[in-house]
Amino acid sequence: MGLTSVLGLDRGTVPDRSTGLARVIRLARARPGGTAMGLPRATWALVAASVAGGAATLAIALWRHAAMAHVHERQWIVAGVIGVLALGSWVWPVMVYRGAESEALSMDEGFFVILALLVPPLVTLGTLGVATVLAQAGRRRSVVKSAFNVGQVLIAAGAGLAVSRGIAAPSGSLSAGQVAAVALGAAVYFVINTFLVASVMVSMGTSWREFTSDLRIQVSFAGAGALVGVVLGLAIHEHLWVVALAIPGLVLERRLISARFAALYDRARMAGLYEITLEANRGLRQEAVLETILGAARRLLRSPEAALTSAGPGLGQLAAPMTVADRQEWLVASGRRRDEPFDDADRALLRALAAVGSGALSNAELFQQVRLERERLSSITLNIGEGVCAIAADGRLTFVNRAAADMIELPSLDITVDDPVSAGAPAAPAFLLEPAREAMRTGRAVREDDARFRGKNGRTIPVAYTASAVMSDGVPSGAVIAFRDITERKAFEDELHHHAFYDSLTGLANRRMLVERLEQALRRSALDRKTHALIFVDVDRFKSINDSLGHVTGDEFLTAIGARMKGVVRSHDLLARFGGDEFVVLLEDVAGVEVAVAAARRICAAAEQPMVLPDGYELVAGVSVGIALTGPGKTADDVLRNADVAMYEAKAKGGGGIYRVFDQVSMGTRSSERLQAEADLRKGLERDELEVHYQPFYSLDGQQILGAEALVRWRHPAKGLISPSRFVPMAEETGLILPLGRYVLDEACRQVRSIRDRLGVDLPISVNLSPRQFAESGLLSQVAAALDATGLRSELLIFEITETMVMEDLSGAREVMKRLNRLGVRLAIDDFGTGHSSLAYLKQFPVHEVKVDRIFVQGVAENPVDSAIVRAVIDLANAMGIAAVAEGVETESQVAGLKMLGCQIAQGYYFSQPLRAPEFDDLLTRHFAPVECAAPGIAELAAAGLADMMVSAVR
Repeated sequence: MGLTSVLGLDRGTVPDRSTGLARVIRLARARPGGTAMGLPRATWALVAASVAGGAATLAIALWRHAAMAHVHERQWIVAGVIGVLALGSWVWPVMVYRGAESEALSMDEGFFVILALLVPPLVTLGTLGVATVLAQAGRRRSVVKSAFNVGQVLIAAGAGLAVSRGIAAPSGSLSAGQVAAVALGAAVYFVINTFLVASVMVSMGTSWREFTSDLRIQVSFAGAGALVGVVLGLAIHEHLWVVALAIPGLVLERRLISARFAALYDRARMAGLYEITLEANRGLRQEAVLETILGAARRLLRSPEAALTSAGPGLGQLAAPMTVADRQEWLVASGRRRDEPFDDADRALLRALAAVGSGALSNAELFQQVRLERERLSSITLNIGEGVCAIAADGRLTFVNRAAADMIELPSLDITVDDPVSAGAPAAPAFLLEPAREAMRTGRAVREDDARFRGKNGRTIPVAYTASAVMSDGVPSGAVIAFRDITERKAFEDELHHHAFYDSLTGLANRRMLVERLEQALRRSALDRKTHALIFVDVDRFKSINDSLGHVTGDEFLTAIGARMKGVVRSHDLLARFGGDEFVVLLEDVAGVEVAVAAARRICAAAEQPMVLPDGYELVAGVSVGIALTGPGKTADDVLRNADVAMYEAKAKGGGGIYRVFDQVSMGTRSSERLQAEADLRKGLERDELEVHYQPFYSLDGQQILGAEALVRWRHPAKGLISPSRFVPMAEETGLILPLGRYVLDEACRQVRSIRDRLGVDLPISVNLSPRQFAESGLLSQVAAALDATGLRSELLIFEITETMVMEDLSGAREVMKRLNRLGVRLAIDDFGTGHSSLAYLKQFPVHEVKVDRIFVQGVAENPVDSAIVRAVIDLANAMGIAAVAEGVETESQVAGLKMLGCQIAQGYYFSQPLRAPEFDDLLTRHFAPVECAAPGIAELAAAGLADMMVSAVR
C-alpha cells in the first residue's frame, strides 16, 4: 500500500506515490512563473531516468520471460482481478485528512505482494504497467506525468521482483521463505517508489525533512498493505475462488480505514471548533473575532478562501449566515478542488463557526459597551466635582476620588486616590462611617442636605451627601457615599435669608421677621402666659425732610435713626424697620407696661439728640411712639394695629417725642372705626355713594367762569357727607383710590359733555390725580377710553398733579407727563411752591398751568413775603408762557392783592364753594345766559396770551 504526503507542499491536492510526478508538476506550477515545461534540469533528468528505467525493466522482463505459454489460466484470472483493483485504487484513492492537508491512500504494496506470489514477473509488471497507464488516462494526466508515473511503478516493481526472485522464487507450494522474500521485495518496492518521488521533490526545492515528516505513517500503511496482500495471496494460492473475496475484502479495508480517519478527522475538527470558540470569545474585539473565525474556516474546512460578505453565496461556495453589528452577513468558504466538494459535515461545521462568530461578536459588542460604560462611569466618577468614597462592610475605605481627596481629611496619607484600595486599606472616618452603616443597615439611600464633614486642616465644611448600600446576593457588602461642598450654597442661602428678613437700607430686621418673631412669641404666650410689648415709632415730618433735602439724605437720616435706636434697646429685643419712616421694637417677656414705657422714653430721648449725616447735614428727629401689649386671644395683626393706633394718637397730640399706650376703652373704638370705614368705602363704591362736586375757576378781571375742578365727596347713608381728608388717604393706602379715581374721571367727562350739549359751551374740567393713579400703567388707556366714550376733545381735560408726586421719580414722571401731553391732555402742578427744587425742574415738564398754594394766597394782602412769593410764581409762569391760578381765595382783599400782582385766574370760596352737579349746572345756566356775554372775557384772555392754557368757555 502506498501513501503520498502533501504536508506543507500541495495544500488541498490528492496525489499518490504511484503518480508522484503529478505532485511535482503541481509544485512547479505553484511557484512564480513555474510551468510543467519549465521544470528544473535535475527534475527533467529524473523524469527521463524514470522513463528509461521503466522501459529497461520491461525489456529485461520480456527478454528473460519471453515465453508466455507457461502462464496458467488461474494466473490470468488473478492478474486481471488484481489489475482491476489496482486501477480502482489509483483512480479512487482513500482520502485521509490531517489538519488543513489531505493525503491519498492506495493498495500498491498489497497488489504487488499478491501478484509477486501468484503470477510470473512479466505478468506482474504488465498488470501494474497497464493499470498505471489506464489510471493516468482516467485521471487525464499529462504525458510527462503519465510517463514518469509508469516508469516509477515499473522500476519499483522490477526491483522488488528482482530482490524477491533472487532470494526465493515462488513455486507450486509456497514456503515461508518464499513469502518472506516477496515481503522483502514489497519493502524494496516501497523504498524505491518513495525514493523516486522524494528525489523529484528535492530537485524542486523541497527539503528532505519536510518530505519525511509523515514517513512513519507511510511505512505503517505500506506494512499493513503488504500484510493484507500476503494473507490474500496465500488464500488465493490454495483456493482460486478466494479471489472473489479479494474485492469485498479490500473494499471493506478501504472503508474501515476511511471511517477510522474520518472519526479522527471529526474529532480533530470538534477540538478545533472548541478551541476556536475559546479563542473567539477571548479576544472580545470585532477585528480579532472576525480574524479568528475566518482563519478557522480556512483551516478546518481546508478552504483556501474564506471571507465575510453581505452578498449571498455563489456557485461552488459554502455559506452560512452570521450576524455582525446587528446586520446579517454571509460567512463564505470556497476554493476547494472539484474532486473534493463540500459535504454535509462541512456545512454543519461552517454553520457552527458562524454561530460561534455571531455569539462572540455579540459578546464583544456587549463587552465594548460595558467597557465604554465603565470607562465613562470611571471618568465621571473621577472627574465630577462631587466627592465619591466607597466603604467596605468592615468599615474600610476602598475608593476615594480626586474631589473627595481634595475636600475631606483622609485617615492616612498613603491611601490610593482614584483606584480601588487593596490590602491594608485604612478605616473610614466616623463622619463617613456613620451614614455608610445606616445605608447598609436599612438597604436604602440615606440623604442629608446639611451635614458637616471634617475637611482639610481640621476645619469643617458643610456638605450634602447621599449614602447608598452596595448589595451582593441580597446582602450589603459596602456602601458608596457621594457628597458635595455646599459652602457657596449656604452663603447664598444666608444672603437670601438676610434679604428676606432684613432691611436693605438700615440692616435692621424687616416686617417679615418682626411678624414671625411676634407670632412665635404669641404662641409661647399661649403656654407660659407671659406678656410681650410692641413699640411703634414714626418719624415726624420725614416727608418734608425727604422732599427738601432729597431721598439720599432721607435714607441716611433713617439709617442714623435706626442706629441710634439700636443703641438704647436691649440686646435681646428685636428692632425692625416696619416700612417707610416707621420702626417697631418687640420686647419679649416684659414684666409690665412700665418696661415698654421706659424703652419708649429712651428711644424718644435718643432721637432728640442731633445726628450728623455723612453728607454734612445735622438733623434732629422728632418721633411719635405708640405702645401695645399682647394679651389672650390677640393675634399679631391685633397687636400691630393697636400699636399703630396708639402711635397715631401720639402724633395727633403733636408728636415730637410724645408716646401713648394703647387703651382699649379710648382707642379700641377708633381702631375698629378705621376698619369699618374701609369696608364702608368699598361698599360705597359699589352702591354709588360717591359724588363729584365742581368748584369753578374765575377770571379776576371780568369774573368769567373759565373752568372747574372736579372734587370727590362721599355721602355716607348714615354719617352724611364725609370730607375727602377723612377717606382719600385711606383709599390711597388700601388701593381703593384707583377705582375711585376712575369714577371721578368718568363723571367729570360726562359732566363736560352734558354742559356742551345743554349750553353749547366747552368748559375745561380739572381732575386730581393721586400718586397711585399717576404710577398706574393703564392710566393712558383709561383717559383715552373716557374721552372716546364722551366724544370730548382732549384739551378740555386737565390733570392736576402735586409737586411731590413729580419729585419722587423725576424720570418716570417726565415720561408719563409727556405721554399725557401727546394724548392732548393738559397738565397743572397743584400746591405749587410747597416742595423743593420746584423752579429748577419745572421747565423740564410739559406743564400748562401752576396753581399757587393757598398757604401763600392767604397772606397775599397782608404779608409781604407771601406777596413776593406769589408775584415770583406769576412772573415765572408768564415767562414760561403758562397760566398761574391762585387757589383758596376767600376774601375780597385777597382778590385785590392778586389783581395787583397780575394774577388773572383764581379759585376759592370767595367765588363759589364746591357744588353738586345739579347746582353747578344751575350756576352755569345763569352765568352763560345769554351765551354771548361770555365772549369779551375770553377774548381778553386770548389777548393776554392765556389761550394756550385754557380752552375758551364759549365757541
